[in-house]
Amino acid sequence: MSQNTPYVSLANKYRPQRFEDLVGQESISKTLQNALKLGRIAHAYLFYGPRGCGKTTTARILAKALNCTGNGNDKPTAEPCGQCPQCREIAQSADMDVLELDAASNTQVEKVREAIIDTVALAASRDRYKVFILDEVHMLSASSFNALLKTIEEPPQHVVFILATTEKHKVPATIVSRCQTFRFRPMTSDEITNHLLDLAEAEGLDLTEKAARIIAKNAGGAMRDALTLMDRAIAYSDGKIDEKLVGEMLGLTPQDLLAKTILALVQKDSASLHEVFETLRAEGFDANAFLKDLKNALGDLFYFSLKQGTAPFDGAEQITAQASAGLLAALSRKVNKLAEEVKFSDNALISAEVGLFTVMDSCFDVEGFIRRLEALERGENGSSAVPPSSAVRGQSQAASAPKTAAPHRTMNASAAVQHAAPKAEEKQLPKADFASFKPAASAAPAPTPAVQTAPKPAAVAAPAASAPKEVIADNRRLWDAMLKAFEPSPFVYDVMTNCSVHFEGDNWTIGFGKDKEFYKIPAQNKLADLEKMAFKLGSRRIKFSIAVQNAPAAAKAAASPSVASAPAKANKAAISDEEPFVKADFSADIEPQASSQKVPEELKGILDVIGGEVLA
Repeated sequence: MSQNTPYVSLANKYRPQRFEDLVGQESISKTLQNALKLGRIAHAYLFYGPRGCGKTTTARILAKALNCTGNGNDKPTAEPCGQCPQCREIAQSADMDVLELDAASNTQVEKVREAIIDTVALAASRDRYKVFILDEVHMLSASSFNALLKTIEEPPQHVVFILATTEKHKVPATIVSRCQTFRFRPMTSDEITNHLLDLAEAEGLDLTEKAARIIAKNAGGAMRDALTLMDRAIAYSDGKIDEKLVGEMLGLTPQDLLAKTILALVQKDSASLHEVFETLRAEGFDANAFLKDLKNALGDLFYFSLKQGTAPFDGAEQITAQASAGLLAALSRKVNKLAEEVKFSDNALISAEVGLFTVMDSCFDVEGFIRRLEALERGENGSSAVPPSSAVRGQSQAASAPKTAAPHRTMNASAAVQHAAPKAEEKQLPKADFASFKPAASAAPAPTPAVQTAPKPAAVAAPAASAPKEVIADNRRLWDAMLKAFEPSPFVYDVMTNCSVHFEGDNWTIGFGKDKEFYKIPAQNKLADLEKMAFKLGSRRIKFSIAVQNAPAAAKAAASPSVASAPAKANKAAISDEEPFVKADFSADIEPQASSQKVPEELKGILDVIGGEVLA
């Protein structure tokens, strides 16, 4: 460029002059071109969308199309020539019949009446249509909108209104309903990148693709902002524009520093994270800008872990191999909240460092932990050590337990359903040591014979007519398979996950701790179901019994037949098998009441009046 040639910014130099030149707004271009070809020209249009996406440019192209005379036709055209006087003057904002008004500077009703209402009835001086382009129309006052309402509703045939705004919600609904509305979407990073590369080739610039992507990413979907950043990069460079130069120009955090920070967060490396902040202090980086870049890098890495897009920086593959998408999303959210806190800190770098240490300690890769558990489970020849609903909550200790159980081993079933992370825990089953349980010496440990002698279903005693192909021989695996099979049955499943089981050949003993003795009654009623399921899954006739832990209590219950005989009638009136507690006899647990002879003499008179009794 010679010194005598005036400088023209890239945004003005490469401003689209035809519908085909618009970037990222193909649907709007096609709609307007078809309307022009068919002669379906509306009297008012409303263009809305973010800044720098082509609203005013499209309004000028539409004004050209309405008034172009270069094609020899005395009617609007879908392809303005750009060479006729009307096209050239509209491109320079010098056409007398195309009035561009900044609504932000003409908010008063007097100015609107002077500029529009009083002149709208006048015929065009030369052009085919008189076009009013109102930019930032949402800035008009309520009185101005009311004055303009009737004019926009029924303008003369030769008048077209084009309203442009970035905030459609501030435009009254009465105005919006009288316009054809077009939403201009923000441009994608790929669209801006490709346009910048084409522009650089036309200008003879050495622009790398990574540099173009950084500019596009920082443009926020606005092509005008991208071209403005491109002008800065040209002035900052010495002929070559690469990603390092653009990063220095924009004050961005170096990508290798971002990668080191994210890797430290994933690996929970405190020393490495502190080194990052030492570098930030030495280089004079702003803490708020660093947190913003870190949040964006984590977001890009999240999409990359989902196989969307390309690697945001070198080393992204190494990080995604160690961190799941869930962990990256959690880190991004927490860093975003941290950035809001650091804004109001008097020492931003220290606040950011302390905050990131807190973020590092509070984020856990639960998804990755589950994948490792599944890998360990697959290494056990496909055996299901825990039920599928509980596998997500399994702890590493449960996953590393021995694969086979000894013949006389006592297993705590509740240990198989522990949760992996306390925050995601749905139900924490208590642990208890049931090593003191012994197989029952007598065949009837329960208080009432009716409850203890539950008959075995005929289906269990029948021969195996349709046994499964894969016979589960191991006691532990058979128990786990039964636990999985009874998941849909809440009563049996709850009993199995709150008991300990002792294997001894085909005689299995179920026991409960002191705080879970109330499970004995439902367990006794479901023994037949357990035996039936064991035969179905393992083709084995397992005899289940319930361990006796408190022998004196059982003996005491057996010594009082008069009390135990009462619930026998209640058993016949049980509601259903799903209501097992109505069959229980709790009379053995009732302590004998104090005799009235032991009541002090001074209380007997009171008891005679109120009809009460003194409990021991």
